[in-house]
Amino acid sequence: MRLTLARMKAQRLEPAVRELQANGVTSLIGLVEGLNDRGIPPLKGSGPWNVVEVARLLARLAPLEAQALGLGVASEPRW
Repeated sequence: MRLTLARMKAQRLEPAVRELQANGVTSLIGLVEGLNDRGIPPLKGSGPWNVVEVARLLARLAPLEAQALGLGVASEPRW
């Protein structure tokens, strides 16, 4: 799988997202609040995280998770 810059950034944020999810934060809004509360900058630009950015981050993490589990490689979403 070719690692694009966006996927590399997503991989860097994966531990924070997975920790939030492990603590019961599963909604997009909850993840937005958790990432913003931790002071983690969004993938693009500056300012706070928003729901669209978190949804895109999760979409980028899904193929990486599938590959790690040996479930094959899903295609990366095209934005």
